[in-house]
Amino acid sequence: ASALIGKPGDGFRLAMSVLDVFRSTVGAAALGFARRALDESITRVAERKLFGAAMAELQMVQGHIADMALDVDAAALLVYRAAWTKDIGAARVTREAAMAKLFATDKAQEVIDKAVQLHGGDGVRKGHIIESLYREIRALRIYEGASDVQKVVIARQVMGAA
Repeated sequence: ASALIGKPGDGFRLAMSVLDVFRSTVGAAALGFARRALDESITRVAERKLFGAAMAELQMVQGHIADMALDVDAAALLVYRAAWTKDIGAARVTREAAMAKLFATDKAQEVIDKAVQLHGGDGVRKGHIIESLYREIRALRIYEGASDVQKVVIARQVMGAA
């Protein structure tokens, strides 16, 4: 009893509030992965020549970079909102954390997949940063509740508030 955290019967609620924080940090990690993939891709397309010109000059490539940047920025907003909501003293950030985790991990997967495409064979070469990110992002989509679990959490939060 001297090592008891909280009051008897509060264990599940406390555990769930800890998940809120962990989910936000998983979203933040995914955001970092996506930003790195975007940065590496920008460098790659500026340096790589295709049909006599830098890949960066091709509109299709520019479209991929734009999509990646949009996904990174949108994920950042959700991750920052979850952190801010906790920082201002909210007792729970279940909805915000689940949204941040789900969106950031899903979008990071998409951004990294585009990075693999832009890097060509190097994108899947063992030891290359993009290959590493591609392999590691999958785990983040499972930690602290898989994507399908996050959708259930979000739906319950949204419908409960309605």
